[in-house]
Amino acid sequence: MTKQQKLLTLNLFLLTFVLGTSEFVIVGLLTEVSNGLNIAISTAGALVSAFAIAFAIGTPILTAVFSRFSKYPLMLVLIAVFIAGNMLTAISGSYALLLASRVITAVVTGVLIALAMAISSETVPSEKRGAVISIIFTRFTIASVIGVPLGTYIGQWGGWHMTFGFTALLGIGSFISSSATIPRGLKGTRSSLKKQIGLLTNPRMIIAFFIPAFSIAATYTVYGGSRRTWS
Repeated sequence: MTKQQKLLTLNLFLLTFVLGTSEFVIVGLLTEVSNGLNIAISTAGALVSAFAIAFAIGTPILTAVFSRFSKYPLMLVLIAVFIAGNMLTAISGSYALLLASRVITAVVTGVLIALAMAISSETVPSEKRGAVISIIFTRFTIASVIGVPLGTYIGQWGGWHMTFGFTALLGIGSFISSSATIPRGLKGTRSSLKKQIGLLTNPRMIIAFFIPAFSIAATYTVYGGSRRTWS
């Protein structure tokens, strides 16, 4: 791999780490959100479900819609929307606004992850693709081990609004690094929603989906139970 490809891989890893931190950190802040907005903990927990549903439904639809656009400007625009979504979350003073901002962030997060996978596949040698994609996907683990505890600490110390101000700041860093490392000549490849949904008929894709799904569900079930016990 060339130096530029290594820098691109590092940038995509950091980007997906930021996305993962923004995605999962709300799990550690449900008590703070509940107290801050004077809502039930179960209502605050619905933010997690709303994010997951928006992510699952919005990602294949928008990936198909945006597939024809060049990847460089599309990536930067979506990162900018991600930053705006986190800033909106940071200033949210009502549950409705907070819910809307999390849905926006969820949809953008899914498309950005898909783009990161596509860019890595198109820019690194074929023999290195598996390794690079696995590095990018470690964002789930690293975000859980470092990003979520750090974001939770910030939220408990300075309020949950500050946590999402922090993730917006990380997003700005990702925007700058992406603008410098992502190749500008990557063209879009027209896709369709039918092709996206058709992947669910592939047994290997279904197995690949359920392995991380059950793993993440088990992790955050324990985490959420621990948070309720502590609180």
